[in-house]
This record gives sequence, structure tokens and C-alpha cells, in this order.
Amino acid sequence: MYAENGGRLRAEFSILLRQHRVQQRLGGAGSHTIKETTTVDERVLLGEQIGRYRHSALAWCLQAVRAANPHMHRDGPSTGRSGPARELRHRLEAAITHSSGPPSLDELTTEQAFAMVESWRHVARATTLGEHDFDAGLGHGSLTAAQCMTLLKDAADVAQALVALDRRYSNIPGWRHLKNAGWLARAAETCSTVAGQSEPDYTIDLRGWQPSLSLVEGPALPGLTGVLQAQHNLLVHLADFPEARSLRFVLDSQRIVSRDAANIDPDESAGWSRRASTYLKLIRATHDIGGIIGNGGAAAGEAALAASRMEDFARSATSGNTAVDPDQLRHLTRLGQQIDEQVAGTIQRGARERLYFTRVPLPRIERDAAGLVKPTRQRYTPITTNVCPELLDIVRSELLPRQAVRHAPTTAASSRQELAAALVHRPEPRRANADLSL
Repeated sequence: MYAENGGRLRAEFSILLRQHRVQQRLGGAGSHTIKETTTVDERVLLGEQIGRYRHSALAWCLQAVRAANPHMHRDGPSTGRSGPARELRHRLEAAITHSSGPPSLDELTTEQAFAMVESWRHVARATTLGEHDFDAGLGHGSLTAAQCMTLLKDAADVAQALVALDRRYSNIPGWRHLKNAGWLARAAETCSTVAGQSEPDYTIDLRGWQPSLSLVEGPALPGLTGVLQAQHNLLVHLADFPEARSLRFVLDSQRIVSRDAANIDPDESAGWSRRASTYLKLIRATHDIGGIIGNGGAAAGEAALAASRMEDFARSATSGNTAVDPDQLRHLTRLGQQIDEQVAGTIQRGARERLYFTRVPLPRIERDAAGLVKPTRQRYTPITTNVCPELLDIVRSELLPRQAVRHAPTTAASSRQELAAALVHRPEPRRANADLSL
């Protein structure tokens, strides 16, 4: 998630920007009490390794600028108007072209002996993992205007940190400076100023890559835990598009789960009853729906388990033989909301991609049918808003949960303020100079 990767990135740069006497931190000679522990050649290798870690941070900044600027295409030249983001992108591309290349897998996974180099390794790890965020909800075209400005400012601040550290590391033997570091610093500062003028939207931290759900294997768990197990596995299997018959099994199972949950959950009884009524409407609306494309057998099996286990548990709970855990009920509510989203997405996809069909009667007689009474002719047509308005209206107005207000992580603002303070940090004067000033 962007909150984790971006937070780690800013935290490590805040540490690095407050570190001075770089040669001593790499084992170089210091005062008479600090002896030299590394040779010049060893410090050259350490500087080259830091340069490779820095390459990962530069690449992350470039990806963030591309994702944040809606007027800039990901590949090829920009087709939008010129601006601070385009200038920053140009300077980052030049810096990456003249960089030393990315770190190896061993350099990313092996702990370093020097604390400063270890901080750079964490920077490279955060940026490498952060590249997955841009393909999972943080990419070009998927952010609001406020989120774009927030992401652009994050990238610009990291670029400023890279330039500041580049100047500070100039005494490292064989240090490779950034290409046109002054121009890069100017472009990053301009971008940060422009992006900082608008109100930030830290809900961007909730976006990015998240681990996929996995099945809860093993035998059936007792009580309500077994219901949660089946509901969770149903949610996982709904990632595969189900055919129409399996979809109806899923709808009926959720009706049963909601009906019985209303009897054992007095605090959310109205919500569960409303959900049961919604699924009953969906069952009636999908009575004539067909479609053989998909693989919903596993989802239908878990749906049947969830319904049967819920019926057993509800009978035991209402008779007073089993206690109901409020935490498990809250978990069941969250699972129900996630299943609602998956079911709604499945039906909408079936309509959008013409995977589900409905039976439509025609004003004609089926003359070739057997028997004396001839039925009306029928045909199957893809479900659309014109053909099945009731079904799609139920999905939009009743099944889809209301969008809850999403709050940014509590550390979203503080981590950015910490980096901003570190960018203007200056070392404390030596004690001798401080005494003279007094």
C-alpha cells in the first residue's frame, strides 16, 4: 500500500538528511578519537552502491510524476501543455539516463554494515515495492485532482532530498553526481510549491497494491466461525466469474445468511433484514437469466456451506445453546459488504460484456411445438438497461453499499511534515562556535 511504502521512503530520507560527516559514517578518518576503518577503495565501492540505491528512488519519482500529471502520457512525449511536472519529468529522465543503474537483488535483501548505507537500502526497497502501487489503483487516470497534486508534491520532495544528499556526498571518493543537479533541484522545488498550494488529499495513502485473499483450508470450523470460513472462501471464489446457475446459488445463500443473521444480531437486525429483502428481489429478477460462460462451481459450493452452517448456528443460538460473539458478528457484516460488492460487480460485468442473457417472449406462436396449445416464441438477449432495467436498478440502488467516508492514516500528514522539516535542517553549530557567540 502507498501508505506503507511512501511512509518508509519519507522516514528514511528524514534520517539521511539529518546525517552529517558522511566520510566518518562510511569508515573514513574523523577526529583524533575516530580512526579510519575503511580504505579509499572500499569507500568508492560504498559510494557506487549508494548510487545504485539512489537510482531506484529516481525511478520511483519518475513514475510518480507520470501518474500524477493527467496531461502527460506514460510513454512517449507529452501531449499536454508544458508545466512544472513536465520539466521535472525531463530532469528526472536525464538523471536516470546518466545514473549507475539499479541495485541487484542481493543488495536489496542483504543487510548492510553501515547504518547510512542500510538507510539507503530501505529507501531502495520501499521504492522497488512502491512500483507495484502504480499498477494497483495509483496509476495514470485513476486519481482525483487533489490526489494527483498530493502525489506530485511527494515526488518533488523526494527529488529535493536526492539533490540535497547528492551535494552532501561530494567528498565520497569517486562519487557520481546527478546530471544537472541544479536544474533538477529547481524543477523539484517549483513542483513542490505549485502542488502545495492546493489542499492535500491524504486518502491517496489508502491506494496501492494489497495482498490478495487466500482460502481458509481445513475442516469445517465450529459455530459462527464456520460460517465466517465459508463466507470468506465464497468471497475468494467470486473472483472467478460465475455462470448464471451458480450465481443464483450465491444469491439464495446470501438471502438465507441475512435472514438468520437478523435473528441473532439485534444491533444490525434492520440492516440484515434489508439485505435479505434485496437478495430476494435479485433472485426473482434473475429467474429468467441464463449464461454458461464462467466457472462458479467452487463459489456455489461455498455458498451452500455458508447457508447450511448459518441455519444450524441460528437454531442453536436462538435456543440458547450457543453464545454469540459480537466481534464475529462485526466480521460477518464486513464480509457481507465485500460479497455485495463482488456480486454487484459480477452482474454489471455480465451486462457490460454480454455474458448473461434473459428470456424475452415474442408476440408470435411457436407453431412447431408439440401439443394442441402452442406457446409463444421466446429468444434470449443480453441483459441491458433496456431489457432488464429492474435487475440493474436493484444492483445500483440497493445492493451496492453506500460509499463510506474514507479517512487517511493518522501518520499521513506527520510523515510528510517530518520530511519537509528535514529538507531545511541545518547542523547544529559546534560547541566552540556556540560559546563564542555567547
